[in-house]
Amino acid sequence: MLTQTTRIACLVLCFGLLFGFGISSIAGVLQRLSMTFALDASGQEWLVSTLIVASFFGAIFASPLSLKLGRKPTMWIAITLALMGYAALLFATSYSSLLLIRIVLGLSVGLSSVVVPMYAAESTPAAQRGAVVSLFQLAITGGILLAYTVALLFIDTWSWQSILAIGLVPALVAGVLLVTLPESQTWLTTREKYVESPPPIQVAIQPGTDRIEPLTKNSIFAVLALCGGLFVLQNLSGIDGIIYYAPHIFQTLGFAPGTASLAATFGLGLVNFLSTLVALRLVDSAGRRALLIWGSGAMAIGMVMVIAASIILQEGAYWSDLQAWSGWVGLLGLSLFIMAFAVSLGPLPYVMMSELFPTAIRETGIAVASSVSWLFNALIAFTFLSAIEQLGLTWSMTFFMIVCVLSLVISVLYVPETRRVSLEKIENNVMRGQALRRLGE
Repeated sequence: MLTQTTRIACLVLCFGLLFGFGISSIAGVLQRLSMTFALDASGQEWLVSTLIVASFFGAIFASPLSLKLGRKPTMWIAITLALMGYAALLFATSYSSLLLIRIVLGLSVGLSSVVVPMYAAESTPAAQRGAVVSLFQLAITGGILLAYTVALLFIDTWSWQSILAIGLVPALVAGVLLVTLPESQTWLTTREKYVESPPPIQVAIQPGTDRIEPLTKNSIFAVLALCGGLFVLQNLSGIDGIIYYAPHIFQTLGFAPGTASLAATFGLGLVNFLSTLVALRLVDSAGRRALLIWGSGAMAIGMVMVIAASIILQEGAYWSDLQAWSGWVGLLGLSLFIMAFAVSLGPLPYVMMSELFPTAIRETGIAVASSVSWLFNALIAFTFLSAIEQLGLTWSMTFFMIVCVLSLVISVLYVPETRRVSLEKIENNVMRGQALRRLGE
């Protein structure tokens, strides 16, 4: 019989697979869909972005649903939506039906992006909490790798409907696992306290008043700004454009359309997955702060390599001897970026938001941070192809490099070290108005 922590870890893996596969599966079939439905760059961006925008709304709904109904019922809603969406994909024949199905799947992904890390953090012992929550990011990369693998192996033999409907498998397994797990004890305890004493943040109320101390307000706002900011940096670093449009990027860097660009995309997905495995071992040993600092720096270096490869391709007359290698330099740069992202800005915003928000506002805080993430995710999905067409790959990647440098600066100045610190101690520090940098002390 598997322990409860192991079953929670498996559930997190299933939801992460659904997340990763859901957001990236369109990449492998986008060229075929653009030919089938005669889509230009704008039409492709709409197809990619529909799921992301729906995920934004799913993340918003997650807070009131998980607060009122509980973590388990909210996860059941996410699983039901996933099963409905992936089953419907098998019968989709039109562009409009595909858009509608991606809305349903997006709502599922958005709900799970909030409630699953929250449930895992609340239901896992402190010593394993970072690793278990980070499994969500590992599984996201696994879902991305699964999407790229299926596209590479079966793009010439399977229908696009069958390729996209593979998500049925992890959705079914998640449902079986969820039956065996209890509700979050933290949610049950909070619910009991709320029924007995309605004011939501008792420790922050001054005697004889009904207002929150200004210091506490500022501290909570600072936590919200940091968590939301990390997600903004995560999305604006370029990871979303790379995941959604990887085959197009590799074609721009000189790889041939079809199998060559899909194979390079698969290689990138494999690097992403393996690097996240390394992150699981590091997150509870090396620490959150150090990983964010070193990871952000390495991401910036990776982007510089992609920029160099793009310049070599553009200035062919001056770099003719190097042009044959430019695609591989770009692939190496993207691989370095992905490796660094997988141990820093990939998993750690999820870990940090599940640790830093006080219990009384955890649902709202995590929902706001996740919603901000999806909002900027949608921005990249809506504009990436158009930006490359109008500005070129060099300037687009330069913007992402600047974001990586900004992430490095913010990590140095504000990110606390919360490794192996109990949620209760972190919450105490937040409610006392401790500075962001010292919340883990």
